[in-house]
Amino acid sequence: MEIIEDMIPTSNSNRPGTSLTPTHVTVHETANTAVGADAAMHADYVKGDDAQDRQVSWHYTVDDTVIIQHLPTNEVGWHAGSEGNEQSVGIELCVNQDGNFEQTRARAVSLIQFLMAELDISLENVVTHQSWTGQNCPANLLNDWSNFINEISDEDGEEPSPSGQQIRVITDTLWVYDEPDWDARYTTVQEGEIFTVEEELTVNGSLMYQLRSGLYITGNPEYVEMME
Repeated sequence: MEIIEDMIPTSNSNRPGTSLTPTHVTVHETANTAVGADAAMHADYVKGDDAQDRQVSWHYTVDDTVIIQHLPTNEVGWHAGSEGNEQSVGIELCVNQDGNFEQTRARAVSLIQFLMAELDISLENVVTHQSWTGQNCPANLLNDWSNFINEISDEDGEEPSPSGQQIRVITDTLWVYDEPDWDARYTTVQEGEIFTVEEELTVNGSLMYQLRSGLYITGNPEYVEMME
């Protein structure tokens, strides 16, 4: 999983530099469905005058192709009210209409798993923006929150076969598919990205994995490895 650092300048008023020892991860959605409202656009926004005027900032933005970090995880951001700001790392998921939200969701799951391990945060402390302030955020995930949490925990109540196991991409770039068909190329993923397997398939004599996101990827050990 690659994280691009594009930090808010320390001179900005929306980067207060207040020390943070995070105990929670707060999940948001940008609510910006405009074409092009991806992670790069929000990285520019959070460094700009409007974000400073509104006194908003957060730690990561996730879209269907990239994760961008705006603040160190040991600094407070302004994204979830005073209580949420003082306790949590804030993640914004992009909802731009020209993006793929399922891929954004899968990328966010990987980021949250990483942050839980890195910062010793429990699954119970992965929360919504709504839990702090009552706002209808993250709007798309609120009605599916329990499944989202299950994706993070890999606990879906089913016996793994290898459902629930994770794979890591070990080649520079690799195609994923939107159908169990080697001709149904959808997009590419990058070396180091981690995905959760739902089902193991054989397609035209070759191993393919159905991913929890609903997409498909090769099971060839030259390109992916099963994680312990």
